[in-house]
Amino acid sequence: MTKKAFLNCYDAVLGALDRLAAAIVTASMAVLAAVLLLQVFFRYALNDSLAWGWDVPRVCFIWAVMFAIPLGIRYNAHVGIELLVDRFNASAKRIVVSLNAVLILILSAIIAYYAALLTADTWDQLMPGIPLSVGVFYASLVIGQVHTCLHVGRIAITGEPPSEHWSES
Repeated sequence: MTKKAFLNCYDAVLGALDRLAAAIVTASMAVLAAVLLLQVFFRYALNDSLAWGWDVPRVCFIWAVMFAIPLGIRYNAHVGIELLVDRFNASAKRIVVSLNAVLILILSAIIAYYAALLTADTWDQLMPGIPLSVGVFYASLVIGQVHTCLHVGRIAITGEPPSEHWSES
């Protein structure tokens, strides 16, 4: 398999994962907003509170953030300072981008590993308002960081930032 064919296959898999992640982020934010509005209505109009009114938005927010991180990498939307790197020639830029991607890959892999351990350790603990495991918080971190590893792995392979090699899919 040629490098170009491999990258095309890799991009297809990443594109599918990105669409799934975007759907999860969208659904999480919609549920978060709906539950918060419902909680406000219950508190101020009915002078009551939903027992699960804090746990559900917290889960949705964390899942939205964890799944948005790799999407930010995909669209090169994270904040970065390129003042120095922009002065480098093309080959030096490629080296710096690849090195940065490898370092992020290592960090993300370590985070995913420890998050997996925390997921297992906390899976038997339930949230106070809903019968859902506390491990769900850490599971989103595992999934998000593995997805992030796939994106920065692509950058490390090519030495190109996402905007230069990915077409919209």
